[in-house]
Amino acid sequence: METAKMLVLSTANMSPRTARDWMPQCAWACFEKGDYGWFMYVCDDVGIIEAQDVPAEIRSAIHVAKRERCEWIMWDCDASTLDELPEYDWDAQSVPA
Repeated sequence: METAKMLVLSTANMSPRTARDWMPQCAWACFEKGDYGWFMYVCDDVGIIEAQDVPAEIRSAIHVAKRERCEWIMWDCDASTLDELPEYDWDAQSVPA
């Protein structure tokens, strides 16, 4: 049996702009989790990450996931924020669906 470890992060650790503009264009496996977040593969291809102008908070989250030996990140609106990552106030910004 094969299993994978997943890092669970709050969507508040991602800027609304990244959620709106970058996530739909993610160059590797990123899947919407309904209206509540995303599943993101922890890409280890540095060339893709650099070439795609990956936002700083995504690069930081990938770094944490790799450090914790996770293969996936689940961004969830109900998850706790991680202090070492930036935190964004989604209520103060309008993010169209």
